[in-house]
Amino acid sequence: MAILKIYQSSRGHGRCRSCDAPVEWAELVTSGKRMPFDPPIIVVQTEGSPIADRVIEHVDSEITKSHFATCPDGPTWRKRKQ
Repeated sequence: MAILKIYQSSRGHGRCRSCDAPVEWAELVTSGKRMPFDPPIIVVQTEGSPIADRVIEHVDSEITKSHFATCPDGPTWRKRKQ
């Protein structure tokens, strides 16, 4: 089970620019990058206090799929390592 940590306050709805599917965006704690997920994002655990700091949500990547993995046009969006 791979766990991704996201900021609760960064979540937002949108649509994929390639396939027009609904997506839910969230900022990853580890990299600070925004990532699209197939909705709904299923949270398995939370940490932090909404009063003192940002709440961090733990997401199981086997339950909540990245839209990069399910989009039919996903390979065209991947950046090549140089």
